Amino acid sequence: MLTKRLAACAARATKGGVVCDVGTDHAYLLAVLLQDCTCTRAVATDIHAGPLEAARRTLSEACVLSRTELLLCDGLEAVCPDGITDVVIAGMGGEMIVHILAQCDWRQSVHFILQPMTKIPTLRRWLAEHGFGTWTESVVTERKKMYLILETRYDGTCRQLSLLEEEVGCLDWKDGEARRYAAWKQTRLRKLADQLYAAGIHEAQKWDRLAEQLEHVLEEESVC
Repeated sequence: MLTKRLAACAARATKGGVVCDVGTDHAYLLAVLLQDCTCTRAVATDIHAGPLEAARRTLSEACVLSRTELLLCDGLEAVCPDGITDVVIAGMGGEMIVHILAQCDWRQSVHFILQPMTKIPTLRRWLAEHGFGTWTESVVTERKKMYLILETRYDGTCRQLSLLEEEVGCLDWKDGEARRYAAWKQTRLRKLADQLYAAGIHEAQKWDRLAEQLEHVLEEESVC
């Protein structure tokens, strides 16, 4: 059984497609997608041999190993893109995801499902500046921790994000989970501004203004 975070990633895979799971670890995600026939074939990659062997055991026990290619490599460097519809990169830092995307010369042709753990503004900024100008974001809460899932596909649109878009993202403001995430983010921004004010750092004003802007957005959307 998948965690809520991985289940949310699995739910976004293309039906009848071919899924590549980068940093697959135990390959639980692919085992479920193959067992329920959401995908017809899968590719699992990991930079370490240990997790890849664990993935092999999981897939073998699930009787789907014959439909999976396992690759020991950094990101997508050894993956043949033929037929691949979706790439899942979950549980990594935003900077690592950027590294993987930047090294992939076929990134324009697939649907990406990204679940960053850290440096999310860095990932958003890179996507916007490299032709992934639009994407959707959703929030999943698991064991009292909130995780963001981004879905995107290359559309050739390059743009500069506003500070609100960079820090908070492209959320559905009517969604309860998204609003809880935004409220949590607003509290953190306010705390950061207070700390910088106390230290006499001028940048405090930027984060204070952003916290106020986010507060106003949440208030406005609650009455629409």
